[in-house]
Amino acid sequence: MNQQTVPNPGLFDLLAREWQCPAARLCFNDDDTMLAIMGADGAAAIARLADNEPPEARIKIESGQMTISPRQGRPAPLIRTRLQDGAALSACQGGDFLVLTGNGELLRLSRAGMPGDRLVTDKLPIAAFDHNGPAGVTAAMAADRLYLQSESRGVIAEIGFEGQTADILSISDDGAMIALAGTGGLIICRSDTLSRPERLATLPARPLSLQWSADGRWLACGLETGGLRLLDTASGRVANLIDFPGPVGVLGWNRAANALVASGAFRIAGWSMDTPPFDTSAAGALGTGRPGLAVVEAVAAHPANRLVAAGYANGRVVVAQIGSPEELIVRQAGGAVHELRWSNDGNHLALADSLGSVAVVTFPKQLFK
Repeated sequence: MNQQTVPNPGLFDLLAREWQCPAARLCFNDDDTMLAIMGADGAAAIARLADNEPPEARIKIESGQMTISPRQGRPAPLIRTRLQDGAALSACQGGDFLVLTGNGELLRLSRAGMPGDRLVTDKLPIAAFDHNGPAGVTAAMAADRLYLQSESRGVIAEIGFEGQTADILSISDDGAMIALAGTGGLIICRSDTLSRPERLATLPARPLSLQWSADGRWLACGLETGGLRLLDTASGRVANLIDFPGPVGVLGWNRAANALVASGAFRIAGWSMDTPPFDTSAAGALGTGRPGLAVVEAVAAHPANRLVAAGYANGRVVVAQIGSPEELIVRQAGGAVHELRWSNDGNHLALADSLGSVAVVTFPKQLFK
């Protein structure tokens, strides 16, 4: 009789809760109690983060060695919602979410999964939006007009851009600046006056990602082809970082390392803003993680520590220290990982892959001390 060796469970097997739900977007709410899942077909669902079997309850230390036992039960089922045509989502105040529907409506979605009021404008369709919860600002683009809703001022302002449309919007952390990216270029304006553009950079390809640094000085825009553009709003200088074999679909800023990280390469691409890459792309480059044969499809900068999570086209998921080749292998293989999100407290990592798996990996609190 042949004996087959049962492989030891990996970190993903021990720490992850997993659902089958082909997903296009993931978003934690502002109090880390729920994860919104926007399905590839537009259907919205919500996963509860409350865990009956947290990793701390399954850890044992014997003879100075720590072990963790596998989960015994199945994760709580997803909360299915009535929204069936979602296109984009964001967290908003009170633990709720904002959802942009396929017909251009921006709706509030409660943590219980109930659709609510329409926001910003009824001049449809809205093509892109962003929301900044702490600043209480929502920006939305409809045709060539930008609409801004401020909760503190209780007003909705608008400005036209003379035929210029935007595929992506991004509001700076302090709510003072709004960036718009489209095939026509990159525009920045102030939210208090919706003034004419302060900086303008051309884009040679369709923008896929747009992210402000925490201090509002740096703005990065990832492109479908041709790498990324890095703008210094203090000086107006633009760096063109072009050595990417794949689309730069995801960008992230890590405050602890003062660094930009990006997808689209055969390892985690990163640069330190202490020595930004204006004269050469090698300036400030941070070798992070190990190079491989699969392209990094998604990255997520940790909110507190000098860490970045990366998901690869071969399904591999790692957490690496920025600027170091050392990495923690979270998942060895699977469907191509196209979405990664850290919770606000940095304890949970959510992922979605091309095989329809959505998972929340909950790390022991002592792991990233």
